[in-house]
Amino acid sequence: MLTGLYTAASGMIIQERVQDVLAQNLATSQMPGSRRQEAVVRSFPDVLLTETYRGVGAANNQARYNHAIGRVGTGAGIDWIYTENSPGQMVYSGNQDDIALFGDGYFTVLTPDGFRFTRDGGFHVNQDGYLVNSQGHYVVGHGINQGRNPGPIQVNSNDYFVNEYGKIFVKQPVGPGQIMQDVFIDQLKIDDFKDKDKLFPESGNLFRVEERDMDNFKIPENLQVAQGYIERSNSIPTTEMVKLIDSYRIHSASARVLKALDQTLEKTVNRVAGR
Repeated sequence: MLTGLYTAASGMIIQERVQDVLAQNLATSQMPGSRRQEAVVRSFPDVLLTETYRGVGAANNQARYNHAIGRVGTGAGIDWIYTENSPGQMVYSGNQDDIALFGDGYFTVLTPDGFRFTRDGGFHVNQDGYLVNSQGHYVVGHGINQGRNPGPIQVNSNDYFVNEYGKIFVKQPVGPGQIMQDVFIDQLKIDDFKDKDKLFPESGNLFRVEERDMDNFKIPENLQVAQGYIERSNSIPTTEMVKLIDSYRIHSASARVLKALDQTLEKTVNRVAGR
């Protein structure tokens, strides 16, 4: 009976954690480029119940006999929470500051804690002329004109163009006649990863990679950069809501089982054992 209490209680704990993950998916469903998460449940090992007895009228030195009753589960727990990396829907916005990645890869941004990676291409130009994301973190380029040292991209203008390879061109006066031309200034630093399960989600729709895990980086094989597009979250609110309702129902069922077992245990202790 105590095993049943533990099993029902572990089921409630699991669903509470699942609800947290689903609520987070709902909260980020309107964030461009966000990735939904899923909780993976792992069952604990089953236990074989046996009945040990000597038999009626048996001598004291007679060997014991074990009669198998059956197996019983010992509950479950959250094994891990994985991030689903399927792409979200691409939507045309017409805003030149919106940049989407069709295919593989992640934008690189510079935060106070170092380089981070994101699929959120909702950028803008700050007051100093740098291309930044919605949190104000610098969008990182390859540093083509800075000795190929990756760093912030300064466009110094609201009139810039990004081609399908991520190269950034800014209109600048060129030559004696100061004719406005598209001048190549840098290229977006876009990275991909061999094992995306080694990306650790952080607040602000960002991902972190362990500093020593340099072997996980790779060049995106299937990539096209599109200016004027934005990638939506791959979390569908209606689907997450249905899963959330199912989780609440499972939690309620486990609570009813726990209550029934508790009442049965109370009767066993107070009535049967008290005789």
